[in-house]
Order: sequence, then C-alpha cells, then structure tokens
Amino acid sequence: MNIAAPRNSQNDIEIADGMRRCKGDNAFGKTNAEKRFLLVDDSIEVRFSVRRVLRSAGATQIDVAENGEIALQMLAQAGRKQTPYDVVIMDYMMPGMSGIEMLYELQRREIKNIEGTRKIMLTGFYDAKVNAEAKSVGATFVLSKPCDAASLSAAIA
Repeated sequence: MNIAAPRNSQNDIEIADGMRRCKGDNAFGKTNAEKRFLLVDDSIEVRFSVRRVLRSAGATQIDVAENGEIALQMLAQAGRKQTPYDVVIMDYMMPGMSGIEMLYELQRREIKNIEGTRKIMLTGFYDAKVNAEAKSVGATFVLSKPCDAASLSAAIA
C-alpha cells in the first residue's frame, strides 16, 4: 500500500457507493478509538502501512492475521466472547485462502456476531467481477491498491 499515492478515482466511487451500506453495522456511530479492527494480509509491508493509517485515524484496537485461516479463528473466538470486530480489512490475494474465499467461509461457518462486521477488501487490481462477487458475499467496500489514506479512512469512518 502506497500511502503517498495519488487519489484513486475508482476508490472514490466505491466509498460513495459503500457508505449507505454501513448504516447499522457494528462500526456505525463509533469513534475509531472505540472500534475493534482486524487486519488480514500476508504482506508485512502492507500490514505496517495499513496499521499506520489506522493509527493516524485514531484506531487503538488493531489485531493482525497473516492469513485467512488465522483470521477466521480470531473472528470465531471474538464472536464466542461477544466481542466482535467492528471492521475487518482483508487482502484479496493471499496464499492458502483468498479474501473472497474467506468471505465465503465466514458465511459457511456461521460465525457468531459476524453479520454486523464491516468487511473491507483490498485488491491490487480492479475487476468488476471480483468487486461484484466480493460484495455478494459480504464485502462492504472493495478498494484498489494503491489505496490512499483518505480512501481507507473514509471506509472505516
């Protein structure tokens, strides 16, 4: 994720479209400091960059997982404890389990309290079919990399 990248116009359209789907989710109406975040990405550089953006936006509760299976376990545990994540940010392309496969698994496993979690997918390329499929299985936003800090901040607001 290139934080200094110029604004991505596809992300601007995505943010405007996605904001109406956020009303009533776990993150809606909370400050970023009150929200629980789960960041799922196999790249340490991306995890570092996204964490930096989240912190600069006021987030204090940020957990990380380096793959989808670990993330699913963390989400299940949080659901059982009645402390669901408010926002999950996941990469589309990860070894073992892609972000799309993770979304399908969230539905299949019927993880407790996941329905109100805002799911944001980051992808290195824009593809209308990937975007539509991700949204059909629960993604609120699909943001293209490089993703500027303003787009990510708007998606978590």
